[in-house]
Amino acid sequence: MLLHPKWICASPFNRYDLELSKEMNKKMGRAWYFQGQAVAAMAAAYGLGSPVWAHGLGAHIHGVAHLEIAIDDATVQINLITPLDNLVGFEHAPRNEKQRQAVKTMAFKFHRTDSLFIFTPGAQCRLESTELESPVLPPDLLIPSAEVAGSADKVVGGGVAGNTRGMNGGTLQAAPSDAHGELEATWQFHCAQPQALQGVDVKLFQIFPGVKRLDAAVAGPKTQASARLSPESSRLKW
Repeated sequence: MLLHPKWICASPFNRYDLELSKEMNKKMGRAWYFQGQAVAAMAAAYGLGSPVWAHGLGAHIHGVAHLEIAIDDATVQINLITPLDNLVGFEHAPRNEKQRQAVKTMAFKFHRTDSLFIFTPGAQCRLESTELESPVLPPDLLIPSAEVAGSADKVVGGGVAGNTRGMNGGTLQAAPSDAHGELEATWQFHCAQPQALQGVDVKLFQIFPGVKRLDAAVAGPKTQASARLSPESSRLKW
């Protein structure tokens, strides 16, 4: 699922120039790398309007996270951007072993997507890759380990490869301990029966109770939708 340059040139999102599209294509197999652009680019590609918040994710608000879902044929990509406080209760580099363990546990949960996202069963969607990134967390803590899992669970698709890279493509450096931290998680799925895909039930609220609200958007060849999800209303339909 590559972001083709002609989509960008023909779309109202012409600030995404050809060089950017080439760089994004290099990174595919990972995520669309730029916050808010996955859904905006996909919507533009299919001649849909832009989601209300696609041009910018707004303020860093505790309890609130942003979820993007982009659908291209049999491929579904989900991108989550959230304050770390929603996940582990702090927003800085771990300062002790208890906090390091909290980050490891968080990472393990994010790699267990069968408990995070419940797709329409008939679509037969399976995980291909998972990536976690944060400017304030050591990359090695974002790789699920047997220490946390109790067994050496397989990471499907080798998706943790991006954990060692920063937002500008360089190696992540340790951030100041008082930095205001976020985490970006990206999952890529392949659906054997994409025509049957009608929605997804998002279980993040049960796994991470610190998440109180998800501002969600989805774009694909036949649909554009947005919704504000909550623990009481966690299903996104299209």
